[in-house]
Amino acid sequence: MASERYVRPPLLAREAPAAWIAVWRFRLVALALLAVLVLIAVLLFRQLTGDTEQDPGVGALHHLMTTRSG
Repeated sequence: MASERYVRPPLLAREAPAAWIAVWRFRLVALALLAVLVLIAVLLFRQLTGDTEQDPGVGALHHLMTTRSG
């Protein structure tokens, strides 16, 4: 027969943390993960659509916009 173990209560009673703290922590973590996911998607897109002889790719946009041909 399994014996039950006694769990000692905490020495100091304290109030549970506010629910709004958990909600905002969840929102911040979700936003950070979404930002990382978007960054990875952009970097992967730029890597997969790199420049070739026929298509300069997305990376050439910066060069084309800054180069001024007189």
